[in-house]
Amino acid sequence: MKRDNKFSKKNLRILKEIAISDFKVRYQNSILGYVWTLFKPLMLFAVLYVVFSIFMRFPVDNYQLYLLLGIIIWNFFAEATAIALRSFETKRSLVTKIYFPRIIVVLASTLTSFMTFVLNIVVFFIFLAFSQINFDISFFFFLIYVIELYFIILGVSLALSSLYIKFRDLSHIWEVLLQIGFWMTPIIYPVSMIPQAYHRFIYMNPLARIIEYSRVVFIDGYVPAMSLNFVVIGMSFSIFIIGLLIFNKLESFIPENI
Repeated sequence: MKRDNKFSKKNLRILKEIAISDFKVRYQNSILGYVWTLFKPLMLFAVLYVVFSIFMRFPVDNYQLYLLLGIIIWNFFAEATAIALRSFETKRSLVTKIYFPRIIVVLASTLTSFMTFVLNIVVFFIFLAFSQINFDISFFFFLIYVIELYFIILGVSLALSSLYIKFRDLSHIWEVLLQIGFWMTPIIYPVSMIPQAYHRFIYMNPLARIIEYSRVVFIDGYVPAMSLNFVVIGMSFSIFIIGLLIFNKLESFIPENI
């Protein structure tokens, strides 16, 4: 049987319909609806801001922006990968009854989380507008970091979703790893609090680099050295390629093992 091209109009339509319907369904039966996409990160931000700016003061300028941006970026990664991990399980009836490239399920899942991310970034820009920081052309460089972040998320999601079909304990393991990752990534605290000798280990995490460099762009008003940016590009595309290779290897086992 002849298979459809992954990027045919039919498959792009399926991708669009799954992503949008999932976004609508997520908040369908809640009273506040889509407002929860904004409330959840803001509530976490409020608690952490009170604790770490009043009771445990960090020597960080514009800490509210510093913290909010870190939370938004991390939440995008955590939410997207956690949902994508179970994406084939939640779309069992669709995957087993209709043929289309299975990667569309993962793409749709991550795009649904991306919609939430965009709304949260709008909130960040509102905070930014009321701050003492003036608009700078370097802000546009953040788009590069968003692209890199998405490729990291997509690579991890492809690997997790395909591996979960064979190893169901992966959902519990990933939940624990996300908790550990939150505290090991400089989201709440500045990297300067960590001894210099350990910085190289912190920056082995590409999310730490994206969060830190995004803060530099918005709060400090300049673009980090291009050599540092090339490192992030290399890391993000390497993660994506590895995730894609794992997914391609296991894709054929997905329908029969859901």
